[in-house]
Amino acid sequence: MSNPRRCLLFVPGSRPERFAKAVATGADQVCIDLEDAVAPGDKETARAAVIEFLAQAQAGGNEIGLRVNPVSSELGKADLAALAAAGVRPAFVMLPKVESAAELAAADAALAAIDTGFIVQIETPKGLLDARQIVAASGRVQALMFGGFDYIVALRGRAGWESFFHPRVQLATIAAEANVGCMDVPYLDIKDEAGLREETDRVIALGFTAKAAIHPAQVDTIQSRYLPTANELDYARRVVAAMADNGGGAVAVDGKLVDRPIEIAAERAIALGLHGLRQD
Repeated sequence: MSNPRRCLLFVPGSRPERFAKAVATGADQVCIDLEDAVAPGDKETARAAVIEFLAQAQAGGNEIGLRVNPVSSELGKADLAALAAAGVRPAFVMLPKVESAAELAAADAALAAIDTGFIVQIETPKGLLDARQIVAASGRVQALMFGGFDYIVALRGRAGWESFFHPRVQLATIAAEANVGCMDVPYLDIKDEAGLREETDRVIALGFTAKAAIHPAQVDTIQSRYLPTANELDYARRVVAAMADNGGGAVAVDGKLVDRPIEIAAERAIALGLHGLRQD
């Protein structure tokens, strides 16, 4: 069974001393950032440090990738060219501020010789409106990610649950239709664990398969929220067993009718239960 992808931890590309520490957190995915977290004057040295780390990184329990600069920018083109020339194979490449299928096609072509997946950030109204075409433009797309704060600035609104609700639902719907992951924006208050837990639960309910983190202290909270409780796991196992005993037909479990959609949810809970249990 493949490893889950519940949390992606960002680490600045200009802080190579933090790379291994980020991996050691146990985050399902670690993304070394060459975009927003790196000052303009540090872009080239950060790129070299990231490529060197990726070349030496050992495969383990988590996936290690990087976020390049926007594909349409000269910096982004240089990032992709350097990756291709180095021949390193990150688990994924995050593409920020994607607004068109053409940008995805350009990244695909630039990394034609590298076997890697794409996490596509949707950060503008145009990107959201064209997300169905964008996600269909490459078979490498692993997930769509909501870039909420860039999005809300472009929307001329104020960040908050209400203003993020519609784009979150729309993006989760598009990702589910395409059968790819859907990743939520980081929670910025690193000291507010209760708020992080609540927001993670709410986006899970909307269909998000992962949530990004900006600090190691957020990783365990996010990843644990995706796990079933002991009672939920027990119920899921009984649902699957009852459906099997009934030949796959609808059947009552604990007085409630269950059918194939409920069985699918139960199978997902059982798969996640292999990684632990949630303590509510």
